[in-house]
Amino acid sequence: MSARRRSQQISDHLASSAISSRPFSLSSIAPGGVTVTKHKLGPGSTAATITVSNPRKLNIVNTEILDQLIEACNGLSSDTDLRAVVLTGGKTAHGKAPSFVGGADIKEMHQLSSSDEARTFITRIHRACSALRDLPVPVIAKVHGFSLGAGLEILAACDLRIATKNSVFGMPEVKVGIPSVVEAALLPGLIGMGRTRRLLYLAENIDAAEAERWGLVEKIVDDEAALDAVVDDWVARIAEMGPKAIRSQKRLMQKWENSSVDEGIEAGADAFAEAFTDGGKEPKAFMARFVNRNR
Repeated sequence: MSARRRSQQISDHLASSAISSRPFSLSSIAPGGVTVTKHKLGPGSTAATITVSNPRKLNIVNTEILDQLIEACNGLSSDTDLRAVVLTGGKTAHGKAPSFVGGADIKEMHQLSSSDEARTFITRIHRACSALRDLPVPVIAKVHGFSLGAGLEILAACDLRIATKNSVFGMPEVKVGIPSVVEAALLPGLIGMGRTRRLLYLAENIDAAEAERWGLVEKIVDDEAALDAVVDDWVARIAEMGPKAIRSQKRLMQKWENSSVDEGIEAGADAFAEAFTDGGKEPKAFMARFVNRNR
């Protein structure tokens, strides 16, 4: 069976066999919450979708939602069958524009009255971003609509980012008297220091086409239907890879973000050697497909 055909089969199976896991949000919490849906891809293989929902407020995050996002990520991290995670925003209320994550709750920030309270609040945003980065498998940001402030930091914490052409990106914090902080520090590595300054100093929004040119997102698509199709395809393709190899690759990518070139090369050699600690069961099994095909 060709890799393309197998990818399509997995994608079709994903679309038709979604299974809801225990939601991490509580129905008594209003407005919004975080839910996790697991999708069975095949024997011993699952993907998960994390949905951030605050429908009346463009899916902005507050303390409760951030805590639920952290809990959701921590719960998924122990799933050894997990192959990929998709992070997305829920449907917004009637009359509201679509949104991935529209930022942090300004009303909650307006009530902060001390440095300690401010540190506690912003640390929670950092912990949510860290929880996403600490997931052992690739995390795909599925973006339709606004991704602003804390939403853009959450987006930057994901491994891959795909957006509809009508999506909007920005860092408006200085407009409300605060600096852009915590995972905004990831932006120079994605788009360069000059463009980061432009976003942060001018607090301007950019459209999806410019975000793709800058390297803030990896792909843009026309609409939600295309967004669903491409995300499903990416998940299916990731699921075809060696599960240990993908997890090792993610750890190595994060190492590269925080090391010199020489340190990154050394870490890569260590990761390659680690793949053969059990005699190379996974790499041998996957390489055999190519060896046998060539025969």
